[in-house]
Amino acid sequence: MDPQRRNVKRENTAYRLLTGIIFLILILLIVDFVVEYRQNRLLEERMAHKKKVERLAYYLERTNIGEISYNPKDRKYAMKLIYENIRPEEEMWIMIFAVKVFVQVGTLWREVPVIDTREKRGEYPVERLDAPYTLAVKFTIPHKNYEELMSGYMHVKVKSISYVAAEAIVREDIIEKDEEMFIYIRDDKKKGRVKTLLR
Repeated sequence: MDPQRRNVKRENTAYRLLTGIIFLILILLIVDFVVEYRQNRLLEERMAHKKKVERLAYYLERTNIGEISYNPKDRKYAMKLIYENIRPEEEMWIMIFAVKVFVQVGTLWREVPVIDTREKRGEYPVERLDAPYTLAVKFTIPHKNYEELMSGYMHVKVKSISYVAAEAIVREDIIEKDEEMFIYIRDDKKKGRVKTLLR
């Protein structure tokens, strides 16, 4: 084979090799771009979903204290808590994990016993909040030396711990919401009447 043909063959081989390397680099760059684009999209979707659940939990879910009554026979207060989605057209799911009650004694908050019948049954259902959901609990206030910020009234703190999600079967982004409500309670224990003032 003459030297000129050998040179041409070498140049063709070198050209093919260089073209293959450039093509491989281009493929790797495209794959890297596609993977990065998809990762960014997934991250953006996750952030948007997290913001949506935070909005549901902190802006659209409202917890209010309903009626409170006193039973002189068992010396227990019965209280209803009302959980509500102020925009029921937006899907929201809630699981109320616990309700705690505290009474102010001096400068300290003392926790008092709360009876939640769900605890005995071991049921903590996940509820869709398209209509107000009511949870009833009972509690006793054993303290006699409670602080009277308002004359004749006990200063009571109610703490609700719940989990909020945007769908029933949750993959991620559950918000734990601790909510505190304050109320003043004055009762006529003989007649079983309770007078309350919300703060």
